[in-house]
Parts: sequence; C-alpha cells; structure tokens
Amino acid sequence: MPEQAPQQQANYAPQGAPAAPGPPVAQPGYVTAAPAAKGLAIAALIVGIVAFLLGLVPVIGLIVGLIGLLLGILALVKRQQKALALTGTILSGIAVIASIIATILAGAFTAAVVETVEEGTSVTAEAPAGSDPATEESVADAGTRENPFPIGTVISSSDWDAVINSVNLSANDAVAAANQFNDPAPEGQQYAVVNVTVNYKGADTGIPAFVQIDYVTATGEVISTWDSFAVAPEPSFGGGELYAGGTATGNLAFLIPSSADGILRVTPGMFADDVFVATK
Repeated sequence: MPEQAPQQQANYAPQGAPAAPGPPVAQPGYVTAAPAAKGLAIAALIVGIVAFLLGLVPVIGLIVGLIGLLLGILALVKRQQKALALTGTILSGIAVIASIIATILAGAFTAAVVETVEEGTSVTAEAPAGSDPATEESVADAGTRENPFPIGTVISSSDWDAVINSVNLSANDAVAAANQFNDPAPEGQQYAVVNVTVNYKGADTGIPAFVQIDYVTATGEVISTWDSFAVAPEPSFGGGELYAGGTATGNLAFLIPSSADGILRVTPGMFADDVFVATK
C-alpha cells in the first residue's frame, strides 16, 4: 500500500488559554494624536528668562528681548506648548520695555557726563582790554601753535582765568639777581621770565599751580619751569590757596634756547584744554 503523507498537526491553542494578541485595529473615526512639538516654545521660554534678567542692561536686554518675542510669537502661531510660549513672550516683552527705559536713561546720563566734561575742559579767550577791533577778531580764531593768542589775552576755563601779562626773553640778569644759588645759563641757552595772573572761579579752593604754563620751542620741545630749578624773581608764581574770586600774580623762570623762537602753552586747570600764547 502506498505510504500516506504525514498529516500536518493542527496548531490549536489549548482550550481555556488566552488568544495571542493580534495587530492593532484602527477604530472607525478615531485618529491617534502625535505628540505636540514644543522646541520653539522651550526656546522662547529660555530666551525670555535670559531677557528678563538682562532687562535693565541698555541695548543688550533690548536685543535679547526682541529675539525672545520673535520666538514666542512663532511658537504661538505654530500652536506649540501655549504655557511655555506665552510665558516666554511675556518675559521678553517686559525685558524689551525695561531695556528701552534703561537705554534712554543711560543715554541721558552719558550726554550729561559728556557735557560736564566738555564744560570742564573747554577753554575760551577774550582779547586784552582796550584792544582794537582787528585784535579782537584775530583772537576768535587764535590759540593754536600756528596762530597763538597775543600777550594779554584772558584765557578762561570753568575754574580759572589766566592772563600772560609780560614775557622777558632775555632775563639772565634778573634770574641771577633773584637768588644767589641760581646757575648761570649754559652756552646756547638763556633765561626767560613770564609774568602771569590767575583768577580762581571754582566751587571750593584752588592752587595757582593748577594753571600749567610751559615754553614750547619752534622745533616742538616742551620746556617746564622744573627743567632748570631756577628761582624766579619775586613774586614767584604757583603757591598759596585761593577761594572763588581770589587772584594771584607771579613770575615763572624758563631756561630756553638762545634763539628764543618759541611760544607759551597755557593749560588753565588740571583737565582743561591746552592753548598757545605768543611770547612777543
């Protein structure tokens, strides 16, 4: 008899055993929701917090706040996590407002400081009393090395008025007579004596030495009274203390080249601008 093929054993689960789970079956009319995106919302919140902390920083807080506002608005438009996006937007808005106010206040403060510094450093000049109109007009454009003020010009800063009254470019004898310990002028050099008057206008007290006067040669070298240590003829200039309205007049001695072709540099106050005065 021919062999019969072995019958395949049916794969039945034992009675009472739970059925194997099958693939999920979609229910009609039901759609599984995807997780909501929230990257922009989180970014808006983080930038909003940073902007809020920098809100009182001029300009920087404004820039960071605007970035946070942009991210927050984008997150809201894309319907991302509303709580995160809205919180970041509000914090960024507060930062923008605070930074705008801080920027305005900082600008006003800076402008006030600059104005105060300019007032303290600016120098004006007035022609000597009794000058002719031509001299008064020339003073308006003078004060540089190339075009110095004439002797007698009133040079003014916020705290001081200074006037070069006279300049003696050949003062060897006067310096020698002023003090027996003054060294004679070396060959190729000579003493010059400058007489100056200052008037103090500041709030507290001032010392005349705060008005600095130097001799500048034609080739640009700056000569101070300290370069020679010569004692100037009386009255000497620079000592004493002045209240507002106080005036001092005195002499300064300079050891200058015998060519005597320089000019004077006047600085009427420690932080004032420099101006130049002729010596002849």
